[in-house]
Amino acid sequence: MDTLPSTTLPPPPARLFLAGLGGIGMSALAQLLRWQGHEVAGSDRELAGPGRDELYARLQAQGIRLFPQDGTGLREFQPAALIHSTAVEEGNPDFQAAAARAIPRRHRAAALAAALDRQPGRQIGIAGSCGKTSVTAWLAETIHALGHSVLMVGGGHSHAWADAHFPGNFHADSATPEFLVYEVDESDGSLAAFRPHVGVVLNIGTDHFDRDRLRDLFAAYLGRCREAAVLSPELAAELPLPAGQPLFRFGEGLADYQAGLEGISFRLPGLGAFAVPQYGRHSASNAAAVLAILQACGLRNAAGRWPAALAAFRGVSRRFDRLGTTPAGAALFDDYAHNVEKLCAALATAQELTPGPVLALFQPHGFGPLKFMREPLAPALQRQLRPGDRFAFLPVYYAGGTTDFTPSSAEVAAELRQRGLEVLSFPDRAAAASFVRTARDFTAVLVLGARDPGLPAWCATLRAGR
Repeated sequence: MDTLPSTTLPPPPARLFLAGLGGIGMSALAQLLRWQGHEVAGSDRELAGPGRDELYARLQAQGIRLFPQDGTGLREFQPAALIHSTAVEEGNPDFQAAAARAIPRRHRAAALAAALDRQPGRQIGIAGSCGKTSVTAWLAETIHALGHSVLMVGGGHSHAWADAHFPGNFHADSATPEFLVYEVDESDGSLAAFRPHVGVVLNIGTDHFDRDRLRDLFAAYLGRCREAAVLSPELAAELPLPAGQPLFRFGEGLADYQAGLEGISFRLPGLGAFAVPQYGRHSASNAAAVLAILQACGLRNAAGRWPAALAAFRGVSRRFDRLGTTPAGAALFDDYAHNVEKLCAALATAQELTPGPVLALFQPHGFGPLKFMREPLAPALQRQLRPGDRFAFLPVYYAGGTTDFTPSSAEVAAELRQRGLEVLSFPDRAAAASFVRTARDFTAVLVLGARDPGLPAWCATLRAGR
């Protein structure tokens, strides 16, 4: 298999096949490749179910074909290349079918980098352990609102750009967009494939690697950026940059932060006051990052229109979506939080918005991620939970592949209780739903978790009137 930085793709209309098409990043790449003129098909372990049916219908509406992940798609479609993510394991039937037909394999990140490098626009790569999906969508929508053409490849479904044909994780204004805004992922080191003009690192958290490894990955990524880097003041002091590389810091001097059910407001030195229909202090930091990126891109001449453009952002699906109330009267929110920092940010946001105790229902998105976060989760929850708040585990989501199925949610919950935290664990969703229907001690209920496309549909069943 080719190394990440050196991948090339055959030109359109060559046929390309994506293994794991249902993944958020893979489906975005499939749409980009189809938009560029390729014939595109793909496979997935799961071809039906809540959340997946809607996604696949939209992909098929764009002309993207769907196959079971059993090798039949490779045999029938006969692509010029097979594209896959790290989540697809060796021994997969599609890999076997590709090998039998000498079809070359390409990693998703390298294929995305190659596809972006075909475009003449300036590339803006958004990295970081938390917030990159929101910042990617927010930046793209802001650039669009300022009158510039933009292409976006994101890790979430933007509300503004979701319709009957597009789920919202890919958007292109024109055939030759001025700016290309996309996420880069550190979870498997694949951000090594990218050389954006402007590189952004939002933060370093506990998700996939230890801090030293992440620091090395992000520093190497910034070293490949062609024009400028955008960092928080803390990371600007921690990450080495190439000599002479322009640096833009975000969030310095953020003041007058206020939060309410209509959104947040804040002030930044030299830039003025802003009010946006998003929730949480982390959203103020994300907005500050968007503003710093606009400066790095040389769009300062439009600064007078920044407040309105920033406020036009409609958000990303499952980023603190408010779904109504539970039968017991608690405000119900759905959020993609899945690592320690994101869980605490979601809790803090709910604590800002509601006067009383908060119940957080967390479904870990894999046994490996839960194992990685089990140690830092305890001190984080000790800091974040207030008297009356409760953190509860749902069973770990298993998407297939090799695992030892440890630790379980129940095991981690028991460990946390031994450390003095009042943590709950439900054996299944039915038990959790029964608890939510009758629990009257909470003013907010959060459903938290990533990767499982059926989780939002289940969250909606907790709403009053369903």
